[in-house]
Amino acid sequence: MPGYDLPMYDFETRIDRRGTSSAKWDLDEKLTGRTGLLPFWVADMDFIIAPEISRALVRRLEHGVFGYTQRPESLDEALVSWFSRRHGWDIHPELIVESPGIVPFIHMAVQEFTSLGDGVIIQEPVYYPFRKAIENNGRKVVNNPLVRDSDGKWGMDPADLEAKITDSGASLMIFCSPHNPVGRVWREQELADLADLCRRHDIMVISDEIHADLIHPGHRHIPWLALPGVELPQSISLVSATKSFNLPGLTTAYAIPGDRKLSRRLTRMLTALGMGSGSTAPLSYTASEAAWNHGESWLEALIDHLGRNDRLLRTRLAEALPDIRVADLEGTYLEWLDVSGLGRDDEAIWNAVLDAGVWPSRGRQFGRGGEDHLRMNIACPESQLEEGLDMMIRALGT
Repeated sequence: MPGYDLPMYDFETRIDRRGTSSAKWDLDEKLTGRTGLLPFWVADMDFIIAPEISRALVRRLEHGVFGYTQRPESLDEALVSWFSRRHGWDIHPELIVESPGIVPFIHMAVQEFTSLGDGVIIQEPVYYPFRKAIENNGRKVVNNPLVRDSDGKWGMDPADLEAKITDSGASLMIFCSPHNPVGRVWREQELADLADLCRRHDIMVISDEIHADLIHPGHRHIPWLALPGVELPQSISLVSATKSFNLPGLTTAYAIPGDRKLSRRLTRMLTALGMGSGSTAPLSYTASEAAWNHGESWLEALIDHLGRNDRLLRTRLAEALPDIRVADLEGTYLEWLDVSGLGRDDEAIWNAVLDAGVWPSRGRQFGRGGEDHLRMNIACPESQLEEGLDMMIRALGT
């Protein structure tokens, strides 16, 4: 970050992840029919975790006993401290509800707070498991699509949302903040307007904030439940250390409800599904606690590295493929590329990049507004990104 010297961490060594049952690196043939692809799709990083987390895990492994483990109070204290100092959000420890993951929690919440056939609101293009959680549980997707202004900036459409609420009778919204894939960090007024609308229409909001720490200079994440001066609707925020610190294989997440009554209901929900013991994740507990207590300097260095990769991608594409429009990257490490200006069929572009050996995410996966887009994960060594950009430029520059 500008203004002070960052500790030295290694974000440039390329780690061979093939043959480790990596979803990112070992599923290319199964998912694309091609082998040897350079992947930029799924949202995990190609970096070794912070040494502070590694040391904590080694100490726990050396203990050698992995019996039933209750979530320690020290982990809750680490979570509370982290969100207070990083985001100005004061969380009462009694509100914290553990979940096996954010996506499983969303599935369970859809079951708990809606009935078969009910509408659930999402804002596409958006993280595609939101839609799956709705459809998998026999509910109806109510899409309030994001819109772009004349400068290409993505935003919400409150008028459309109000009309969709009236038409559908939906009572639940799954909200993405910061937004995946368009990279927006929502401003205070945008959040306040959404909160007012949802409160007036009695819409419960589940706010997925897993990317909350991955914020680029000049922007600030405002947690939904820390929105100042606003009366919120019934709300739940979802947080985890896994995205910020590259720990998705040590899955655990935390739901923060807006009040104790809702916290008790969530605890009953999880207990009814056999998930109320909170005793299955000793290494996840260790990693998350170490991340929140000792990982801040690593995170700052990571964000600095991501900024350099973002500038590299924009420079290379502006020079070689100026018809590709790159959304502003305010948060996350996921670039959102509008390839419609190339004047080529979406299917042809997708096959061209795969044939060239580069594997981003296909935009249409993210729903309406994702057509003619690619999502590209830049959380990798610079040389790896450079190689992938070379492949993409060769594929699309002809």
